[in-house]
Amino acid sequence: MIKLNQSIRHFFGDEGFDEGIERVPTESLIALAHTLGIFTGTTDKTALIKNFRRLWSEGESDSREMIVAFFKNEGKIYPNPKPKERPHEREEKIDELLEAFEITETERRDLHASFIDIRTRKITAEKIAGKLEHIRYTKKREALEKALEGKFNFDDTLEYYAPITYHIDTETFTKIHVLKTPPLNEKRLHEEALEVLVPEITELKSALTQQKQEQTNLFLSSLNLASHRYLTKEQIIASLKSAPPSTQTYGALTLEILREVLTHHLHTPLTSIGSDDLIIEIEKQLILPYREEPLEYTLSLHLDAHELSRQIWNEEELTITTMVEKQSVQEERAFLDELHHLIEECRTRSKLLEMSDQALYEIVYELLIPYLTHTPHISSKTTRRVLFSFDQRNANELLKRQRQALLARTVRDFKNLFPLARSLRRRLIFHTGPTNSGKTYTAFQQLKKAGTGYYLAPLRLLALEGYETLREDGVNASLITGEEQLLDEDATHLSSTIEMLSFETEVDCCVIDEVQMIDDRDRGWAWANAIIGAPAKTVIMTGSPNAKEAVIALAEYLGEPLEIVEFERKNPLELLKSVTPIDAIEPKTAVIAFTRSNALRLKQQLSKTYKTSVIYGNLSPEVRREEARRFREGETDILVATDAISMGLNLPIKTLLFSKADKFDGQSQRNLTATEVRQISGRAGRYGLSEKGYVGALTGDVLKTITTLFTKAIDPITLPFNVMANFDHIMLVSNILEEKSLSNIVDFFVENMKFEGPFRAANLESMQEASAIVDRYDLDMRTKYTLATAPLSTSSPLVMAAFERYVRALEQKKPIAYIPPQRLGHYALSMEELQEAEDRIKEISLYLWLSYRLGEFFVDAEKARTFRGELNRFIENSLQQSHFVPRCKTCGKPLAPNSEFAICQSCFNNLNRAKGQQNSTEARKRFPSNRR
Repeated sequence: MIKLNQSIRHFFGDEGFDEGIERVPTESLIALAHTLGIFTGTTDKTALIKNFRRLWSEGESDSREMIVAFFKNEGKIYPNPKPKERPHEREEKIDELLEAFEITETERRDLHASFIDIRTRKITAEKIAGKLEHIRYTKKREALEKALEGKFNFDDTLEYYAPITYHIDTETFTKIHVLKTPPLNEKRLHEEALEVLVPEITELKSALTQQKQEQTNLFLSSLNLASHRYLTKEQIIASLKSAPPSTQTYGALTLEILREVLTHHLHTPLTSIGSDDLIIEIEKQLILPYREEPLEYTLSLHLDAHELSRQIWNEEELTITTMVEKQSVQEERAFLDELHHLIEECRTRSKLLEMSDQALYEIVYELLIPYLTHTPHISSKTTRRVLFSFDQRNANELLKRQRQALLARTVRDFKNLFPLARSLRRRLIFHTGPTNSGKTYTAFQQLKKAGTGYYLAPLRLLALEGYETLREDGVNASLITGEEQLLDEDATHLSSTIEMLSFETEVDCCVIDEVQMIDDRDRGWAWANAIIGAPAKTVIMTGSPNAKEAVIALAEYLGEPLEIVEFERKNPLELLKSVTPIDAIEPKTAVIAFTRSNALRLKQQLSKTYKTSVIYGNLSPEVRREEARRFREGETDILVATDAISMGLNLPIKTLLFSKADKFDGQSQRNLTATEVRQISGRAGRYGLSEKGYVGALTGDVLKTITTLFTKAIDPITLPFNVMANFDHIMLVSNILEEKSLSNIVDFFVENMKFEGPFRAANLESMQEASAIVDRYDLDMRTKYTLATAPLSTSSPLVMAAFERYVRALEQKKPIAYIPPQRLGHYALSMEELQEAEDRIKEISLYLWLSYRLGEFFVDAEKARTFRGELNRFIENSLQQSHFVPRCKTCGKPLAPNSEFAICQSCFNNLNRAKGQQNSTEARKRFPSNRR
């Protein structure tokens, strides 16, 4: 800026900008205004000059550089018309004026120095006279200060050092204090001689010093040395001795003493120290509306060191605690007011979204908290930032809601998501009746006659049986399940599990077995999707009578013709009147348990007398099939099974006995329903295998419950039905919502989608859990969807660990090997070992399922199948061991066959004794006896 000022003076005859610009002609001023971009249309020279002076005075370097560059390019000089000052003219004028004054040589030099830089025309006799008077008064004050050993202040008070003697306890010492006289008369200081002023002011100093000594003596006599409220005797004496010169009698206390007093008497540490300010920082918490976690902040309280010292010396009540609470209340109230104003502004801006207070506060906190410092204050800058982010979020939320509304309109009519099925003039047939009534057999006869067809089974085992039935009758068929594919290039028919249905290949006939499964909490969506979307000209459904109303409702929704064919049971089913003891069970009897552990216990108990097979859901299909074969072919007499046999297994069961009348359904322990009792009981007395079936129980209470449920009318399946999105639906949601997270898409589908017709989005906890895992990895949407729909046993740590390994390898695009178990004996020695083998079968099922969909990565399918065979044999051998028993989880000893607990009686007793001793010890501690 200095260089620019010097440069402009070159063009204005060594004058400044304000003077030189007046000599520039109007044409050049207009050109300069155009150059700077500030021309407003006026050609008035006075207005132009005023604008340029304002622009130059604002001090912007860019503007000044442009102005200097303009005159440099113009190349003109506007000289100063006034004649230049002659050399030595200023000194001559000063000397001329000084001739009228009586001054000393020193005063002459001082006056010359004072006016040497003043312009000649501004130097006058009056100014010289005033300056001379000031110089003489200044010299007089300096002389007075030297004689009085003090210093005059701006208000004409004299400040000086006075020695004060301290007598305290046995100590005597002298301290220097800073004292001040009252303001002295300015006129007398100017007019009176030093000889008059010095004695008078000296006497005043003495009086003031004596007065200070008396005040000090009075203060010292008032000190309570023995029991001061805050200070020890040693601290008092040391503080008085070490205090620097000041106007106070006692002086400020040291920071160490102040820190000690605050900590000891107020439990408040001194955290920061300034020159005269002490800062106490206290961690506080503020409860905010609609927020569980309190806002943590630091309250900073500033204290005056001198005032705090005065209160301590005088043993006054310290007011810091009150100050803390008062300031805390003020700051918190101010912050809550600021927050309220911010919330109200956000509420106004989000009116269209109709947010609840809870949601509004949560969003504001999310945006605001990161900007807050340790002080609870919302600055105007922070407010602007939060509102900007809030507006952006609102815009995104409004756009998202518009997209969600579009999406809802697109997929609300669920049947339209299956265009091929809608293009066919489908005919629906429902075969309904009790078990063993021939409804599935009749459907198969029609399926065999069709040119092309599907058989959709609820289980892999039933899909395999359907496949073998078709092949035995000369029908070219393929088998597709989640983990197995037996493909025939000439196949006209396909047998598969229901989840494997392709909605894009048209056939003549499709048989959907066990349609009452539409009511299943976890898999019901597969039956609903199949009934709505099966691309077949004829769709035959088979199921129990309680599904009749559900099928009628679906047909009405679809607007497709429905034919209902009712079947009667082919042989009678009789309910036994009395209990069947466990040691009086006849061959060809199935005993029903509802948990794996109960099934194994019953098997162990029965194996002492009978040859026994066992079937439960956790077993692989191969093992279940082998156990069923052993029972069917007479290798075993008794079958112990869970309700896994209730669907489609053709077994020579003459008598079926319930061991329990309740089950755990994945959410709670509950009694069996009439539908479940009727479905399970129907496995007894299969047509062609026995003339009559019998149903009973092992205990009286179970028989009583079963009798009631056996004769009770079956409740119809209630609406609505679960439906689930396929991959095309997932991509539709992804594209419309511009959402890349599969977990968010599934959550949206489950929570927000509303459908026309009797539907709701499926309750898909396992898919949601798997989606949350795959979203952590960089995978395309199809791969994510494939992984999330895999048969994942989320309750098995072994399976979940394998799944994580697979997902991680897929992200890295690495081949995924199957890792077999390290050691495998001939049979399991414990229930835990058997459980691990069952989980490893599930792991293989998951691996094979993925190998059919991501074969380029899952390269060990054959190896996995080999080990599945070995694991199946291991499990089969384990189930056939009569000495295979459950063991105590504490000591490992075998449990009794009928034990309901996972711990033996001995360990249970030890546990109770340990608890009793602990309670006695605690009681003695709480209520000790009084002893002399």
